[in-house]
Amino acid sequence: MQYPPYPNTSQGGPPLFGGRRTHGWTLVLVTVSALIAGLVGTLGAYIRASGEAHESLRFPDEDVTVTSCGRDGATGRPMAGVRVTSEAARRGTYVVHVVFRDVRSGKGRGVDAGEGGVTVADLAVDATASGRVTGPVPVGGAAECELGDVTFESTRAAREEPSRGP
Repeated sequence: MQYPPYPNTSQGGPPLFGGRRTHGWTLVLVTVSALIAGLVGTLGAYIRASGEAHESLRFPDEDVTVTSCGRDGATGRPMAGVRVTSEAARRGTYVVHVVFRDVRSGKGRGVDAGEGGVTVADLAVDATASGRVTGPVPVGGAAECELGDVTFESTRAAREEPSRGP
């Protein structure tokens, strides 16, 4: 059996791979392109996964509304009525803060008149509760009430209650 002759490069024969030399630029270009494509692909996958993980995320302030805002005639302090309708997956305690402003004393938005809070303890799923928040200082005119920070803390572990499915 005869084999074809192999080029003998040690004696100055033709190169094993003919063509133009690229001095490594092709390798650099391919490597950089692969790195960029990998980073873009990873970033896209992260954004997609992050969106899917947070699409049903709820914030406690979505369950709270300020139903009334006024001034107590006897003390002159601002008062706000709040309603909490629990849309949480399990029962829990809401801590609601309301920010008060004195509209008459300020130019434009009003002067800060403090903050008050109310706690709605152990509210069941789909239940509604109302509360009243009173400001710390009297206001000279009309009061403006704005929902501040709302926190929710579950009072029951997830495995103790059956989950609400969609």
